[in-house]
Amino acid sequence: MLLTFSEMEKAGFSKDVCRSMIAMMDWDRSGKLGFEEFKSLWIDIRQWKTVFKMYDKESKGYINGFELRQALNSVGYHLNTHILNIMCHRYATKDGNIMFDDFIMCAVRLKTMIDMFKERDPDNKNIASFTMEEWVEKTLYS
Repeated sequence: MLLTFSEMEKAGFSKDVCRSMIAMMDWDRSGKLGFEEFKSLWIDIRQWKTVFKMYDKESKGYINGFELRQALNSVGYHLNTHILNIMCHRYATKDGNIMFDDFIMCAVRLKTMIDMFKERDPDNKNIASFTMEEWVEKTLYS
């Protein structure tokens, strides 16, 4: 059974999505969000919700996998087809639809991973350096 967008808003996020969002935004690795971490997450969720609604014009509760590129482009993320296909394999249903919950998870994870990379690429050379432990911590906890 598919929920409409307004029904999903009332239901909230799944437990797994909440855990992942907290882990991704927990910059100090305390296991919880402080005020600034929560504020940043809230701003991101509001922005991504607006993007999702732009592409879910009929309030079906999902966007088509083909619309993912346009949705991400609208906020400045220009990804190649290979990366977009990987994201669809991970976050879309077998019918190629991305539910709101999964879209938010995908968007927050993408933003977090790009921010992590940019933090390690101060000269904007598209090259970052991590030790194995740093990479495992940043990717496993998120």
